[in-house]
Amino acid sequence: EESSGGGEGLDGDGKTPATPRMVPKCPARILIVEDHWANRKLIEAMLLQKGHILDCVENGKEAVTNTNTIEYDLVLMDCNMPIMDGWQATETIRQRRGLNVSVPIVAVTANAMKGDRDKCIQAGMDDYISKPVDRKTLYEIIDKWTMVPAGGESPQPSSPTR
Repeated sequence: EESSGGGEGLDGDGKTPATPRMVPKCPARILIVEDHWANRKLIEAMLLQKGHILDCVENGKEAVTNTNTIEYDLVLMDCNMPIMDGWQATETIRQRRGLNVSVPIVAVTANAMKGDRDKCIQAGMDDYISKPVDRKTLYEIIDKWTMVPAGGESPQPSSPTR
């Protein structure tokens, strides 16, 4: 069990509000950005088995367009693609003001060298998984980056009655 802070006020005195238990969001709205159809279909099939809501595009330019109009819980971003690569697309998404500016972006790449991970993080990506994509690793990454408080979505403010 992970602790949720520095430990102050956590002695069970009843004065500290309980930290909500966090669970992976399911279904999560996920954008798959992958130029190779077989890789895209494989990732899509694994995520559909978990019940996630998916959009798929073939290059970074399409990813930038989609993330400008649709709110995502996570983006799975290939790095080496034609038209606009994943690093450029991530930088563009991060630099503009608006929708998805802070969405978790996970690099999905065949480049498994140490320098490549650093390049992904510098571009603004949050995490990294290598190809071929392993089902267990993919599910762990999705769970890690889509955590929400148990009991549903983020709390909605109650509307005042008139």
